[in-house]
Amino acid sequence: MDTLEVTNIYKHIGKREIIKGVSFSVKEGEVFGFLGPNGAGKTTTIRMLVGLIHADKGSISIMGHDLSKEREQALSYVGAVVENPELYTYLSGRENLTQIAKIRKVPKDRVDQVIEMVGLTSRIDDKVKKYSLGMKQRLGLAASLLTTPKLLILDEPTNGLDPSGILDFREIVRNIAKENKTSIFISSHILSEVQELCDRVAFINDGVIQAVESIIDGGVNNEKEMLVINLKNDEDCNELIRSIENVYDVSKNEEGYLVSIKKGCSPEVIEKLVKSGIKVKEVYIRHKGLEQRYMELVEGGKR
Repeated sequence: MDTLEVTNIYKHIGKREIIKGVSFSVKEGEVFGFLGPNGAGKTTTIRMLVGLIHADKGSISIMGHDLSKEREQALSYVGAVVENPELYTYLSGRENLTQIAKIRKVPKDRVDQVIEMVGLTSRIDDKVKKYSLGMKQRLGLAASLLTTPKLLILDEPTNGLDPSGILDFREIVRNIAKENKTSIFISSHILSEVQELCDRVAFINDGVIQAVESIIDGGVNNEKEMLVINLKNDEDCNELIRSIENVYDVSKNEEGYLVSIKKGCSPEVIEKLVKSGIKVKEVYIRHKGLEQRYMELVEGGKR
């Protein structure tokens, strides 16, 4: 069973349709990225996931519980951190967490556990007004973890953090997913962070999911791949390569021939070239980065 299942949801705000048939799922222990430009529908989707607004059509299921029919049960599995978490600045970090724990009927030892998890042990008894933005983000994360959620929703979690704070936050999130088997949903517009942190990513634009793809070794795994071919002799093989089955496009630059092919079909391309008497000097697959794929899906390759 997936931790989160979103099925064909729609949402109008006023006369405008903001979300248009969005579907995706998040697996147990997976870090799932939600990428798109401003106004794409990311915030509206998150508001539906945490029960602040209702979908007009479709369904959202959390740990098998339909959010519209079993709201309390579904949301009991959810923790969330939005940008600039609400905190009492005149209280210490520990006092903030203790107050939240009392309301949620969480035992005191869980407070100590989450403090250690987010790395705030040495500063937890300082007033929050003395905290840096990164420390406030950690405290907000600690508050969201008090109830041991199965689904953690993070909305732009690294906004405003310095490089050190981003690295620390990234490590904390990875540990939570790995050690607690918590599913983590991250909405962001920072491509480098999503590429470094996530297992899969959904690209959303104008309220529509353009694709949901895996991230492997920093590259996006989809149905196409880019083959770079260098020839021993500077021959013109453009038309020959284009004629090969499962070749989508061919171009040439200083790297050599850049050949867009169906994933897994590189052996056939190489075999065809060799059989045609072409002397291949070097061939390798160039993994497509998240930025390149984002441009293709969200901005149509324009820049």
